[in-house]
Amino acid sequence: MWLWLMFLVNVSTLTVIIGASQPKLQIQPEGAQIKPIGSGLALICTPNVENPNLITQLEWRDSRNRRIDTTDTKAPVYIQRAYGETNIVLIFSKLTENLAGTYTCAANYASSEQLVASTNVVTIIGITWVDAPESQYPVIGQDYKVRCEIKANPEPIVYWLKDGEEINVTSSNRYITDQHGLLIKKVKESDDGVYTCRAVVFKTGQIEAKNIKPVEVVEGEEASIICNGTGKPPPSFTWIKEKTRQDLSVADRFTVKKNTGSLVIHKVEFNDDSFYKCVAENNAGRNETVVKINVLVKPKIYEFLNITEPLGNAAKIVCKAQGRPAPAIFFRKLTRKDPYDNGQQQYDPRIKQESYTDEEKGETIGVLNFNKLRRTDDGLYACIAENKVETAYKNGHITVEFPPSFEKTENYPPVWSWENHPGNLTCIAESIPNATIQWKFNGLYIEDNNTANIQRFGNGPISYLIITPNNDHRLYSQYECIATNKWGSASKLIELRKATVPEHIQHVTPESVTATTIKFNIGGPPNFRGIPVRSITVQYQTERERTWSTAREHTWSYNATYILENLVPEEVYNFRFAARNDVGMGGWSGNQQIQMPRRSVPAEPKLILDGQLPDIGSNYVAADLVTESHYADHYKLQWTVPNDNGDPIDSYVIRYCVTQKVNGLWRDSESECSDEITQSYQHTTYEMSDLRPDTTYKVELRAHNAIGSSSPAEIRVRTARGLSSVVYESGNPSISSAAIIGIVVAAILVALILVDVLCCCINHAGIIAFIYDQVHSKPVDDEDSKLGRDEKEPLKPAGKEDPIIINGVDKCNMSVEYDGKQVYTKPGEIIGKHSVV
Repeated sequence: MWLWLMFLVNVSTLTVIIGASQPKLQIQPEGAQIKPIGSGLALICTPNVENPNLITQLEWRDSRNRRIDTTDTKAPVYIQRAYGETNIVLIFSKLTENLAGTYTCAANYASSEQLVASTNVVTIIGITWVDAPESQYPVIGQDYKVRCEIKANPEPIVYWLKDGEEINVTSSNRYITDQHGLLIKKVKESDDGVYTCRAVVFKTGQIEAKNIKPVEVVEGEEASIICNGTGKPPPSFTWIKEKTRQDLSVADRFTVKKNTGSLVIHKVEFNDDSFYKCVAENNAGRNETVVKINVLVKPKIYEFLNITEPLGNAAKIVCKAQGRPAPAIFFRKLTRKDPYDNGQQQYDPRIKQESYTDEEKGETIGVLNFNKLRRTDDGLYACIAENKVETAYKNGHITVEFPPSFEKTENYPPVWSWENHPGNLTCIAESIPNATIQWKFNGLYIEDNNTANIQRFGNGPISYLIITPNNDHRLYSQYECIATNKWGSASKLIELRKATVPEHIQHVTPESVTATTIKFNIGGPPNFRGIPVRSITVQYQTERERTWSTAREHTWSYNATYILENLVPEEVYNFRFAARNDVGMGGWSGNQQIQMPRRSVPAEPKLILDGQLPDIGSNYVAADLVTESHYADHYKLQWTVPNDNGDPIDSYVIRYCVTQKVNGLWRDSESECSDEITQSYQHTTYEMSDLRPDTTYKVELRAHNAIGSSSPAEIRVRTARGLSSVVYESGNPSISSAAIIGIVVAAILVALILVDVLCCCINHAGIIAFIYDQVHSKPVDDEDSKLGRDEKEPLKPAGKEDPIIINGVDKCNMSVEYDGKQVYTKPGEIIGKHSVV
């Protein structure tokens, strides 16, 4: 057995020896470090050995194998050691090109083994613009190199663009590129533009670009051009306009600052576009350079004329604008969001936008062509002229002429008239130019001289014919409106009809009857004669009244709810009905005789759910409806005022009970019902409060009058789940409130007992100490009274009491702990007399 155990130990030892790693130095971050010049870097060297305490002479060496031992944080490279740590940190405060190279970490291990680890630090130079001024000034007819000298490591690749398009230097013998820039042979006027020098370093992914352009100033504004020059002594500067050989220091609108070389042009003019020579002179000599100043001119629309063409003809609207550079021109109809595209429009090939540009004159002509004009082409159009300086706008109008048309008034209804009520026949003709209007009646023109029955107002494009037929029934006929302009004519027939009072009402049935009210279902007249019914009137009287002349009347708006109130219970009434329109009232019909019922309890109230009455179908049972309360402890009950059935409602009675669904049937808990709650008749809401969360209640609402209570309106309400409610798993019985109270009381009693035990152990006080003294007390004899305590118990230490032993445990030598949920006791240290308890 012992041999087997020794074998196991040896195997374990052997396994450990075989699995041990070789000692080495580890540099982090791992791998070569490629960093831009100017950035910082930290390299940490950590021994990876079993016993770091055996590491000695841990150091960093530079690319020349020289030891780095400075700890000065202001040095370019320094070391830092963490106190108590067996590692060393090499810090580069700011990388430069000469700091690139291989850095080595070295150390001795166990005085016999040399450990070495190395890493490479590679510095890169970001794209730097050495010589690439943004403003350069070539001279026409001469070779000129657009300067763009760049420094970067790794070496960058340079691309050239002119006005945003790449220059193909291989296909043109006018361009030559080198490391200093782009050479343009024999500069032309067309070479003017913005040149972009773009540098890309693929190894780092860096890309930079610089735009090189001539000096540009805007007409009407102030401009300043700087000519830089140095010399000893400092030179003085002179500016000369080459075209006129004029010294600008004495010219109007120009200011030359001789000491700084600044040229200020006040209120730039169009003719200032030219070449200017800057001359720098001192006692040692003279130097000069030529600058091309381009004057940019804001676009100005100087012609955009309105046009008028007839429907179906070809037309074009022309816009002319000037500016430098010559502006681009677009058109937009003001009813459209976007301008037209150049060329034919995809959505409408009839429309084509074109433009013609003269760069030398700085002029552009824009044309918007229409092939076969439509009426929809009529309207306002904007001409938009835009160049790099600004955008100009001007509005023009296309008027499309067309013959008269009655498209928008074709479906006008006939005009109605009756005795002493004139009919207004209106004729509106659409046309450009405006049409003149004439009227015909029975094939004859109606002349301007108005008669008593026919009057005409307006000759176009709107005209009115006012006809008062009176007793002349021939005037109820068709009238022809004729509209004419230079492109044609059109006519329209308008009919004048005679209106009459409504016909008899078709049918009347009582829909619902209470002791004091009746709701009627009334079917209107079959034919309105073109004049709408305005109202329905009912006449009613008791059976004892024999003449309708004294009958009472009530009028409703047409299609309103036909309810008649304030009737006498148990009385017999006769009713008749008539319809009224603007002409007058029709004949009486729909006679009804109805006996009112006796007074009774009110009708059942109707409950309102979520602000509206429930949609009650034929199979609807109110007691089956369950509505959700938005709250866990209350619900607002709402209802409409029911019919009182002859006796005023004096109150509402509310009662609700807890209910549950058992085997598909609702079971109410009679023991959990509220008392009957009386609500004043003045209110139609009641707030049910102190409800239980996630509980269903059956609610009953009755209306009450002097005769009694109505049948109950019933609803079931489920309260929302409360935030503090405890959800138990199904199948486990819930803990009752009585059980919870019992647990709390038991916990308090246990805590009091433990406190009493603690008092007994420390101060020999409390209920337990008192009981102990009573149990162990004995009669005192005379001899005892003569003996001191030390004589009676000579072997007992002074100040010591017998421990309380309960179930074999020393209760006085224990500790009490409370973890926030339960009190624990355990044997503890002996509490000294100076302990704080």
